[in-house]
Amino acid sequence: MHFLDPTNDYAFRRVFGDEKKKGILISFLNSILGCAGDEQIVDVKLLDPRRTPRILGAKETILDVRCHDQKGHEYIVEMQVLKQEYFDKRVLYYASQAYTEQLSAGVSYGRLKPVIFLGILSFSYTANPHWLSMHQIVEVETKEHKLKDFKFTFVELPKFSKTEKELTSIADKWAYFLKHARDLEAIPEVIYEEAIKEAFHIVNESGWSKEELRSYERRKMDLMDQAAISEAAFKEAVEKAVEQAVEKAVEQAVEKTRLEARAEERREMASNLLLKGYDLEIIHQVTKISFDDLHRLSREIFSQ
Repeated sequence: MHFLDPTNDYAFRRVFGDEKKKGILISFLNSILGCAGDEQIVDVKLLDPRRTPRILGAKETILDVRCHDQKGHEYIVEMQVLKQEYFDKRVLYYASQAYTEQLSAGVSYGRLKPVIFLGILSFSYTANPHWLSMHQIVEVETKEHKLKDFKFTFVELPKFSKTEKELTSIADKWAYFLKHARDLEAIPEVIYEEAIKEAFHIVNESGWSKEELRSYERRKMDLMDQAAISEAAFKEAVEKAVEQAVEKAVEQAVEKTRLEARAEERREMASNLLLKGYDLEIIHQVTKISFDDLHRLSREIFSQ
């Protein structure tokens, strides 16, 4: 078997965005978000991933996976391969947009349902050393959780380091699937959950048509182009920073030389005035050299 990369946006949507195979998404959400008991997700309704902005001129947002559970809670699942500037603001924008879209004119605030954002990241993002982190709005001192309708969870794949033998939870196995599927030749024996097995079968290259593979490759090339552009922009920024640093260093060196030259000129003038017997007060006023330095200079001159 040869498995395609499930973190590829096109493949990711094939795995988690299929209404006919939503058991995969349910398993993924329950395990990663830790939903159990009354909070367990038993059904989802996939939503249109496109969001048309209400603000004239704003760009359309296309999310990877959106769904509602049986309680009406909305889940946004995003696969983010490249680290982008203002990613935190994008996350907040997606969540707040989903929240405000629920409320039309004349509808009570009580009808608003929680929004849960789940980001799968191919880069390190938080200071948490663990690969799975959960964020919510709490009071700074007491940690009281009063504002409950927003939750943000991040799966940071670079931090996931468990081997196949160390996989214990279903969440572990999903993270292993996302990070290592493309490097495997068979479904690991430790994975017996049907949802994860089905996910492996979905990314099995032999089951993809030529057109589907072309779409997969196009998306991969798009990401490579974006990475190249980001790298080029980074190099340009570094080069500019180095150039500016060199210019500043030269300016500082020139200024230092100029100041040293002026200081030497003042010292020479003070020496001549001391030799001619002028009063220290007059020499100080003329040269602006401190009295302490003038006393030292006087000792140097007349001790010779």
